[in-house]
Amino acid sequence: MAAPITAYSDEERDRLRAALRAYADHYELSPQQLSDRIAEATRYAMAFEGGRKRVDRFLKNSHRQTDDFIAAVAAFLGSVPPPDVQEMAATLAHFFARPLPRPIALEELEGRYLAWGSFAVRDEAKDPIGEVTVFDGFSFAPSPIENLDAKFAYAVIEMKPFEKSDALIVSEAIINPSLDPTIESFPETLPAPSEAGIITAFGFSDREVPRYFMTTRTMLETRVYRLFRKEADPLILRGEMTFHGGIGRTQNNSHDDPLHADCTIELVRITEPGQSQDEAL
Repeated sequence: MAAPITAYSDEERDRLRAALRAYADHYELSPQQLSDRIAEATRYAMAFEGGRKRVDRFLKNSHRQTDDFIAAVAAFLGSVPPPDVQEMAATLAHFFARPLPRPIALEELEGRYLAWGSFAVRDEAKDPIGEVTVFDGFSFAPSPIENLDAKFAYAVIEMKPFEKSDALIVSEAIINPSLDPTIESFPETLPAPSEAGIITAFGFSDREVPRYFMTTRTMLETRVYRLFRKEADPLILRGEMTFHGGIGRTQNNSHDDPLHADCTIELVRITEPGQSQDEAL
């Protein structure tokens, strides 16, 4: 796990405590079960009895825990979805539904992806003229899409049909919640994603390629992805990602624009529906 921020404020600790308590109450977990889950998800070392006591004391606010323990709690809550994620996803899909000039086949996106992040490239076309189709009678071609350099491993993402809406249900397994740029590879055995949100069609770019709006939620934060189709074989989706509500991510930008991008994101499909990971490799 990446190094935590130097210190957590009382307000941040209270927010984490409330979220951890809500998670424990819903799943009826004991302090020992919570300790085991935090250790497994974050690889934070907690002795069996010692881990139980630290979680219990943190929930009761009876002892002030160290920042490294609080960082593990934040990383855990930043990786687990809320219990009512399907209902939230269906509501979001209906909220963002919009008429399109022509259909976009969402089923073509189904499958499993590796999500890579980067702080080096921020958007689809850096040159503003690339966003202009016609100006004073002259036509301009969009600027070339740059390769994603200096990228770091972020998450495993899976997209499946969603019966409750005209969208796909998105599952995530976040392996790098702090966006640590030194994590440059995925584990050999990929973690199983958990349902976390939706992806829906959102029109077309100036390149006449489909654009998508994707949002996912954990107990701690919401992540908003604005994506477009970059390549077809393998299928690659490129775009920007914005975080709302996270604690302990040192690279997060402080910005008054709620859609200000925190990083560039690229999803590379590794398996299609019905295909195993071994078959893909």
